[in-house]
Amino acid sequence: MSKYSEKFKDPRWQKKRLKVLERDDWACQICLDDEATLHIHHRYYNKNTDPWDYPMDALVTLCEMCHEEETEMRSTIEQTLLKVLRERFFSSDVLDIAAGFNFMKPQHAPEVVSSVYGWALQNDEAQKILIEMYFEYIKKHKWKNG
Repeated sequence: MSKYSEKFKDPRWQKKRLKVLERDDWACQICLDDEATLHIHHRYYNKNTDPWDYPMDALVTLCEMCHEEETEMRSTIEQTLLKVLRERFFSSDVLDIAAGFNFMKPQHAPEVVSSVYGWALQNDEAQKILIEMYFEYIKKHKWKNG
C-alpha cells in the first residue's frame, strides 16, 4: 500500500485538483491571494478514502500560508469551540446548532456564512433583530398550523 502523499501524483487527483482550482478561480479562499503557491485542502478526511474520491465541497483552494495555518490551528480552535459550547449550552442546544449547520443551504461560501454568523453573535443589535424574527416566525408558524 502506498503512502497517502504518493496518491497526489495520481492522474485522478491531478484532474480533481484542477477542477477545484478552476472552481475557486485560482485563488486562496481565505485571503484571496492569487499569486502564492496554491494547495488543495481537504476540509476533512475519511479512513480508506482516496484524495480524489471526496466530494467537491470537501475540497478548497488555500495558499501555502493559509493552508499551513489551517492545518496547524484547526485542532486548537475546535477545542476552543467545544469548551465554549460546554460552558454555555446544554446538549439539546448544541444539537439545535449542529442540526442548523447540517441542514442549512448556504446562500454563499461557508467562509462568508461563518463571518456573518460570527458578526451576528458578537453584535447585540443583530442578535436582537434575529431573535425577534425567530419569534415572529414561530407565531406565524403556529398560527398556520393551529
